[in-house]
Amino acid sequence: MKKCLIVGSGVLYTSVVFSVRKEKSMNVMSYDQYLQALANQEGDRTRADNLNEMFKKLIIYDVVYIISDSLDEGFELTSFFSSLVTPTVIVVTNNSRYYHLYKKLGVRLVIISKPGDYSYSWLQREFS
Repeated sequence: MKKCLIVGSGVLYTSVVFSVRKEKSMNVMSYDQYLQALANQEGDRTRADNLNEMFKKLIIYDVVYIISDSLDEGFELTSFFSSLVTPTVIVVTNNSRYYHLYKKLGVRLVIISKPGDYSYSWLQREFS
């Protein structure tokens, strides 16, 4: 079974997480948790050390869904997971304007979600 991670922030992220909350094959990480892990200071650890720790923890995922209402957060997460060489990085966004930029960053698939569309049962079926 594929290991899946949903990471992001905002209204779109919250609606997806709420829709798939019972699915046990998916893990969820908010953008705030991502930032906290990077900024965590223990002893003499630097941001680079924290980044290496995150690499070790997150490289296990076969599929990563990046869902963010913020363009900056979406691009940062996309760059991070593309640098991990995650087999499949998928961006779910409600802004089709930046489709080509996401693809250039290494995203395999960009899903355009309509604002107010809260049905993500297709995501559950993909990993059942």
